[in-house]
Amino acid sequence: MFRQLLSFLSVGALATALQYVLTLAMVLAGGIALVPASTAAFLISAAFNYWANARLTFARQGGPVGDRSQQLRFLVMVALGCALNAVLLQLALGVGLHGVASQLLATAGVLASNFALSRLWVFRRR
Repeated sequence: MFRQLLSFLSVGALATALQYVLTLAMVLAGGIALVPASTAAFLISAAFNYWANARLTFARQGGPVGDRSQQLRFLVMVALGCALNAVLLQLALGVGLHGVASQLLATAGVLASNFALSRLWVFRRR
C-alpha cells in the first residue's frame, strides 16, 4: 500500500501542477474568476490523472485502462472531487483565506477523498 500511495501522490502532484498552471493561466490571462477557473482546470487534469493512475498506480489491482465500468467509476469520483474542490475553495475564500491557501486546502481534501475512492472503488478488481 505504501508504494501505491507514493505512486498516487506522484501522479497527483503532476495532475495538480497541471491544474494550477491552467488555473493561473485562466485567472491571469483570461480574466476568469478563481472558482470557475480552478473547476475547469480540475476537469482537464482529470484525464491525465486517470490514464496515469490506471497504468501506473493501480495497474495490478484494476482492469485494463479501456474498462468502461472503471472509467465510469472514475468519472463519478472526478465529479465528486470537482464538487468538493469548488465547495472547499468557496468556503475557504468565504472565511477570508488567501486564494493560494484556499486552493491548497481544497487540494488536500480532494487528495484524501480521491485516494480512498480510487483504492477501494474505482480501481478495485471486480
